[in-house]
Amino acid sequence: MVKISNPALHEEPRYQPAAIIALKQEQSLLDWLASTGRLEPYVFVEHYYEDEEDDEEEVVEQYEYETGEIDHLEE
Repeated sequence: MVKISNPALHEEPRYQPAAIIALKQEQSLLDWLASTGRLEPYVFVEHYYEDEEDDEEEVVEQYEYETGEIDHLEE
C-alpha cells in the first residue's frame, strides 16, 4: 500500500473537539478593490439617439396622414 502525504488532511480523534482554525486578518474583497482603485461607482448612462426622434416624427406623420384620409372619406 502506498502512503500519500497530504498535509491538508489529517485525522482527529473522534470524540475530542477539533482544533479551532485561526482566522486570517485580511481585507475583505470590497476593501481590497477600493484600496487598489479597482472599485468604481456605477454610472447610469441614458442612451438617446437622434434616429429615435426621426422615427417618432415619421410615426406621428403617418398617423396624421391616416386620420386625414378617414376624415376625407366621411365627408
